[in-house]
Amino acid sequence: MSPELEEIRREAEGLTVLMSPPDWGHAPLGKWNSAQILEHLRLSYAATTSGTLKAMEIGRPLGGKPSLRDRIGTFYVAGLGLFPSGRTAPAHTVPAEEADVGSLRAFNDALVAMDATLTDAEKRFGKNARLLDHPVLGPLTAQQWRRFHRTHARHHMKQIAQQVKRMTPGQA
Repeated sequence: MSPELEEIRREAEGLTVLMSPPDWGHAPLGKWNSAQILEHLRLSYAATTSGTLKAMEIGRPLGGKPSLRDRIGTFYVAGLGLFPSGRTAPAHTVPAEEADVGSLRAFNDALVAMDATLTDAEKRFGKNARLLDHPVLGPLTAQQWRRFHRTHARHHMKQIAQQVKRMTPGQA
């Protein structure tokens, strides 16, 4: 697995290893719980995998030409590793109200599948091919997709870490 995506897997595992089934459902009012966060990330990985598979089926990358705004956004997120807060998740990545507490396994499976699909597409189309258009950042290469997902996951892992900290007795 690529280093960026392996980093995500290790962090998610480390944060959730001691969580009991009820812990997965705890969250501040109006926020996603840990199971929903991992489900959201899984859905985003599945969307990237699906789009990449579609490009491979068609036989060409599906990404367009990046605008200046796309290039700046991609540099900010995939280059600098910064993720803006307060964005609304695309509808196809919104988790169910009752996300499965066993979501870590599905999360890991989706992460591995996405990495393998991106690697296959990279081999087929080349490292500079803009595989798909991200809904906000525009067209991304396989490596930019990996870095986007790493940055996006880090954003959400901070939320899980805060939830774990609130659940740990003696922590403030």
